[in-house]
Amino acid sequence: MSATDEDLRPYFDAAATGLTFNSPLGEQRAAALIDRVQPLRTSSRVLDLGCGAGELLLRLCERHGLDGDGVDNHAADVGAARNTAAHRGLERRVTFHTTDATTWDRPADIVVNIGASHIWGEGPAPALEALHGLTNPHGNLLFGDGVYEAEPDAVVREAFGNLPDLAGLARIATDAGFRVLHAATSTQGEWDDFESDWRAGIERLATPGARAFADRRREEYLGGYRGVVGFAWLVLTPA
Repeated sequence: MSATDEDLRPYFDAAATGLTFNSPLGEQRAAALIDRVQPLRTSSRVLDLGCGAGELLLRLCERHGLDGDGVDNHAADVGAARNTAAHRGLERRVTFHTTDATTWDRPADIVVNIGASHIWGEGPAPALEALHGLTNPHGNLLFGDGVYEAEPDAVVREAFGNLPDLAGLARIATDAGFRVLHAATSTQGEWDDFESDWRAGIERLATPGARAFADRRREEYLGGYRGVVGFAWLVLTPA
């Protein structure tokens, strides 16, 4: 994280307080994705790399009766995840680790990586190659990442980089050694709700700086990347 990003960390932390999932993910899609990811055995373990506050990991473990590990290098997120696990009585089944997810070397039957591919480098290819080695044969990877759904202008491309479209992301996953079992993108409604709730968390700080930051984000979204940047959801299995 750059010095500039560190300066903005209080805003990003505040934004997360208004979210169930720190991604454009609605309740209906979350439930459907969890059902699509099927454990191989009753002893299957779930691994979420870049887990944030751990909501999706906890729901996966609850739904399938599994144990799991969540890995994130942001201590505040890990602390929140542990508190939530304790509140739901899952603290003995789900363990959260404050560490660099790229150093994790224990494979699992179900692996999750949502909006955190960047920790392995630029673009989804390095992440998918690393995640292939961490997904047991016949297991599932639930992968979420940004894509372009329309041609970006120069400003949007500079901000988001050279994202693939959905078909391109599926090809990258195949090249990394996966078969694509499910591919979809968030709806516009999911994006609108996510962006609004994200900004609402910042608005609650009620400082001039926070309001200016929220105003910039609103203009960037509504006047820039809305309908252009999408979020893809893939369920993959090693070939």
